[in-house]
Amino acid sequence: MACTDAEVASPPEPEGAVAEPVEPQETEGPHAGGTLRIGLSTDPATLDPRFLSDDPGELIVDALFDPLVRSDTSGNVRPAAAERWEMDDEGSEFVFHLREASFHDGSPVTAEAFVRSFNRIADGTADPSSFLAYLLAPIEGAAEAQTDGTALAGIEAIDASTLRIRLSEPDTGFLVALSDPSLVPMPEVADDDLEAFANQPVGNGPFAMAGPREPGAFVRLSRFGDHPQPPLLDEVVLTIYSEARGQERQWSDLVDGQLHVADLDPQRREEAVELFGESPDGYAGPGLLDGITSTVYLYGFDTTVAPFDDVRIRRALSLAIDRDALAEDVLRDTRAAASSIVPPPLPGSNEDACRDCRHDPAAAAELLAEVRADAAGAGEVSEGAEPNSPAAQPGPVLDRLTLAHTRGDTHAAIAERMAADISSALDIEVDFQARDLQTFIQAVRAGELPVFRLGWEVTVPDPGAYLHPLFDSSQVGLDNLSQYSEPEVDQLLDVARQAAGNRQRLAGYREAEARILEDMPVLPLLWYRHSAVVDPEVQDLVYSPFGHMNLDQVWLDPDAE
Repeated sequence: MACTDAEVASPPEPEGAVAEPVEPQETEGPHAGGTLRIGLSTDPATLDPRFLSDDPGELIVDALFDPLVRSDTSGNVRPAAAERWEMDDEGSEFVFHLREASFHDGSPVTAEAFVRSFNRIADGTADPSSFLAYLLAPIEGAAEAQTDGTALAGIEAIDASTLRIRLSEPDTGFLVALSDPSLVPMPEVADDDLEAFANQPVGNGPFAMAGPREPGAFVRLSRFGDHPQPPLLDEVVLTIYSEARGQERQWSDLVDGQLHVADLDPQRREEAVELFGESPDGYAGPGLLDGITSTVYLYGFDTTVAPFDDVRIRRALSLAIDRDALAEDVLRDTRAAASSIVPPPLPGSNEDACRDCRHDPAAAAELLAEVRADAAGAGEVSEGAEPNSPAAQPGPVLDRLTLAHTRGDTHAAIAERMAADISSALDIEVDFQARDLQTFIQAVRAGELPVFRLGWEVTVPDPGAYLHPLFDSSQVGLDNLSQYSEPEVDQLLDVARQAAGNRQRLAGYREAEARILEDMPVLPLLWYRHSAVVDPEVQDLVYSPFGHMNLDQVWLDPDAE
């Protein structure tokens, strides 16, 4: 159902079997009842956990499903679908004991439901196939599942309530990775009709779909009373404002009391703080939430192509760019200048990891001059060399640059500002090339775009979720789009992944990131920020760096000011 600029469609009353609303209690402190209304600026592409591709979808799926475990921002793990678990000393085998629970259709949540889900994600021959198979890459048999469609050898339902997972190599952080919102159990009906399931998934979480989603209009969730820990809210209504002037309409509805949580137009920032206050940490409501998220905006290099195979060229380009101006002037503080790959909300982040992420045009020019001097020296004709032979030719020198990015006003504005900085510092010509997402991805993977925009976000508090897929040489041809290969980095990543303790693990990843950024296969440019406003009536809401809201703990206080 489409909405006009003048009005937002009101969700109908829920259909089907849902929990009875809980009568509000006359008491201070957390109490049950009420409807939380959230505005979304984009319509989720799907609600099938195995094909999630955007933040709104993850937000909703996180409320509809429970993974084996959940983790907080610090990487602490707590029970979810699994009430307890054991891990061997090396971190290569995990056994999970599921709590007694049911799906929203009344069928039991079993170990086989996780096996079904994980095999569907890992199957590279499925139609459609999930692009989230990398989440399961550490499990035995993952490579074969991708190429042959065979079941994962390392996952086994010992009995209805016991699940065993074996990894190809020790990885103590895999427990945290299992908190990803895509790694959830699937009921038997999940594969009967993929489209129907994507519009009204049957989950095992604290909220259930009150009816099929209305694309472009709303999603309505109802309290699932049979959940082991039912939420306080009766329901959550998420209204889609994806058309032109959507954020302006959200703001109007927030001020009028029609919304509790709204995406904010950056131009309304000062007004929002004046009317609703400001979160003390950027994550906990009410007020303006602007905490740094888990998404990092990068530019990558094909490190196998000259002149970008020379680290001095990559460093010079990094030093030429004014990241503070990008964040403040171009993006109006909706982003923060990045000085590392792993953003600061995550454990193991080191904001000083990138020594060349500062703006230093003079140092940039010196590096380029050094490269040009070396190239000129290499071009001197050696005794007996023919004038036009390779021995007589200078090496490639950066005199022209093309920045490739996906289409979109924001990407274009960032590239234009980068081009101005680079041209000013290095006196070279900079071109742009914008492509549709699909052709852009194909061109990058084919090695046709040596300098390209790269965005990366994770859904779990694990530095390895950035560093391993993007920079381990085993991932060349997959997510290591820079084709970066450094044995020392591979070893550092392996040591961190297999570390026995969390402190050693995080320290190992910090060392690996610093070493990666010495080589600068990517330019960290920006960290994303939340940009949302929460009404004072909403209590105990936390908007995590991973785009999740703890809807199962939120309650409403109509008397709050």
